[in-house]
Amino acid sequence: MYVSVYGPGITAEHPRIVRADPADPAAPGTPSDATVTIAAHDGAHGGPVALEVRAPHGWRASWTRRRADLPPGGHLRFPLTVEPAAGAGPGEHLVRILAATPAGEFEDALTVTVPGGRLPAGLWVQAPDAAVTVAPGARVRVRARIGSTGIRSPLTGTAYLASPYGTWHLAGPAARPVHVEPDRPAEPEFEIRPPLTAPPGDHWMVVKAVCQGRIAYGPAIAVRITGG
Repeated sequence: MYVSVYGPGITAEHPRIVRADPADPAAPGTPSDATVTIAAHDGAHGGPVALEVRAPHGWRASWTRRRADLPPGGHLRFPLTVEPAAGAGPGEHLVRILAATPAGEFEDALTVTVPGGRLPAGLWVQAPDAAVTVAPGARVRVRARIGSTGIRSPLTGTAYLASPYGTWHLAGPAARPVHVEPDRPAEPEFEIRPPLTAPPGDHWMVVKAVCQGRIAYGPAIAVRITGG
């Protein structure tokens, strides 16, 4: 299994990707092998690449920094061995792989599963308010709770307020950065502010969370615009 994460600087001339392919689940104190791949796709320019491995506290990695020259349109692979700390709890742990290139910085997260978790690991989104009502020209906040189950590492990403075409102008900004700790959900808020010319009607919106290769949707939130 792998997750591909594209970073800033992706253009037609500089498409690059860093990818980490983990091996089987690893028990605490037992090494696990993986492969880190850095590639310049579709004939993109190569150049120097600085790789960095950031493992959880107490974990060991066979290397933490490495430099290489990426050929134009080519790719490089590097074996990586990670060893969970002796006291690592069951669940999913993230080992971050960062690549600094002339085209920008890129990141992927290697997921190492320590066996023994009772529930499937994953990202989740809740909507404390099932419905909101707002008048044209007024404002109302839509709240969300974004957390994780069975993921032992912090997650970073973005929360989006998604809605059907034709309703995007009702909310803003539609994206919020989020930081999800293992035992402390993030609580982003979005603002719905229909213009004075908005006609009355009923709509729906959902909060979507994207965190290091994981995607989760919350339940639909009913949005009613009154007659003013």
